[in-house]
Amino acid sequence: MRLLALALAALALVGCESTQEQSAKLEKVAKQEAGEAARRKALTQRSLSITRRSTIVTVSSSVVLHSSDGTAAAVTLRNVSGEALRDIPIEITVRDAAGATLYTNATSGIAGALVSVPLLAAHGTTTWVDDQVQTSATPASVSAKVGEGERVIQAIPRLAIENAHLSEGAAEGSVVNRSHVSQHEVVVYATARRGGAIVAAGRAIVPQLEAGASERFQAFLIGDSSGAQLEVSAPPSTLE
Repeated sequence: MRLLALALAALALVGCESTQEQSAKLEKVAKQEAGEAARRKALTQRSLSITRRSTIVTVSSSVVLHSSDGTAAAVTLRNVSGEALRDIPIEITVRDAAGATLYTNATSGIAGALVSVPLLAAHGTTTWVDDQVQTSATPASVSAKVGEGERVIQAIPRLAIENAHLSEGAAEGSVVNRSHVSQHEVVVYATARRGGAIVAAGRAIVPQLEAGASERFQAFLIGDSSGAQLEVSAPPSTLE
C-alpha cells in the first residue's frame, strides 16, 4: 500500500509539473505576441526620418510602376555585411518627369511594412515593395534612402514559398512556416521580371502563420506581368 501511495504521489507530482510547464510556455508565447504587437505598432506610429544612412545596406535598383490599378514602388536592397538585419527603415520619394515630388512615405500613420524591411539576411538581397503609393499624376521615378536596421543575434525562422505562379495579373501560391515560431502579419513580396527588369510588383499579407503551417496568398500586381518571370519572397516577421 505504501508503494502504491508513493507511486500515485509521484504521478501527481509529474502531472503538476507538466501543468506548470504548460502554463509557463503559454505565458512565454503571450509575452512574445504582446512584444511583437508593440513593435509593429511602434513602427506604424513613428514618423519616418532617416538622419543616418546605412553603411551596410545598399540600394541595387529602384523602379516605380503605374497602371489603371494604381502605383507601386519596388526597391532591391543588398546587405553587404555578415549579419542579418531586421526592421530596416526605408524612405521613398516618387517624382514626376519634371522632378516634382508626388509621394513620400515619410509620414506618420503608415503601416510598418510600408516604411521598413522586415528582415534582410547576411549577404542577402531582397526586393521590397510598396503597392500603396498614393498619387493621381503619372510618376516617372522613385528614389530610396535606407537607414540603420537592428542586428539579429538569434536564429532566423525559415519560411518557404511553394507553387508560386502568375494567374491573371496576380501572384498566387503558398507560404510555409518551416520553423517552431508562429509568424504574425507576414508580408509576401512579388515581382515580375522581363529581360531582367521589374515590370510588375505587388504584395500580400498573411495575418497569421502558425509553426509548421502553410497558408495561401494572392498578391495583385501593378504593371504588365505578361510573359514575365515571377519572383516571390516572404521574410519572417517574428523571430522568437
